[in-house]
Amino acid sequence: MKLCHLAPVRPVIRCSLLIPALLAALCVSSANAQNAARRAQNLPGQRAVVIDERLSALRQQPDVKAPLLQRLRRGRVIGISRIGGAKDGPVYCLVAVTRRTRGWILAEAVVRSGRAEDAARLLRMIEESADDFTRARLARICADEFRNTAVAPRALLLLGEAAEAASARLTREARKRARDAGEAATVSQASRRDYLLNHTGLDRWNRAGITFDYEAQADRLAYDGAAYRELLRKYPRSDEAQKARERLESVRSAAKN
Repeated sequence: MKLCHLAPVRPVIRCSLLIPALLAALCVSSANAQNAARRAQNLPGQRAVVIDERLSALRQQPDVKAPLLQRLRRGRVIGISRIGGAKDGPVYCLVAVTRRTRGWILAEAVVRSGRAEDAARLLRMIEESADDFTRARLARICADEFRNTAVAPRALLLLGEAAEAASARLTREARKRARDAGEAATVSQASRRDYLLNHTGLDRWNRAGITFDYEAQADRLAYDGAAYRELLRKYPRSDEAQKARERLESVRSAAKN
């Protein structure tokens, strides 16, 4: 009797198991992000955002020598319930980081949403910062937390300019990594684009919602101009609008050449 040989089905089984697992992981990731946003919205107290990681130690008491609970990252949303501190010492805020975690943080490390004086202080920090990413990240926070104040269009303009300034350095770094990896000079244009846009130096920019394009003729990374478009859409009559139009036109012209 002649035996029939069946084709192996193991790879198919593996794929059929892998796809649901990947979908489940994506659902969990999305759920975690939604839960984090929901927790931030439900924090008790006045909404505030951490802007200075050098001062963002969360402590058990309003004292620089008090036990450290954790270090809060820039952009972390918190809820302020009380302001205090020693009579002749620095000002501290009693804040909620989650609904169960509370502690004291220096007032200089945070800004309170909608307060004009905090907006002005944050804008000064942006303009004085020497690091492109820090300027862009703080500008994004400023534009979001003070959207109804006069500093918002200025913050968006500064965000775009910081990202543009960073593009030359990011391009140099991405090219160097390509050379160090032994990338062939004859690599296709599409592969080159994917390679440079996957440069690890772009990761923190992407996480901050700031993205870049690849200009093939110049073989470089370039800011996509999203902040300028947002400025023109939200604040078309602001003093910064004309400057944004000029910068956006410059971005478009560079992409064509």
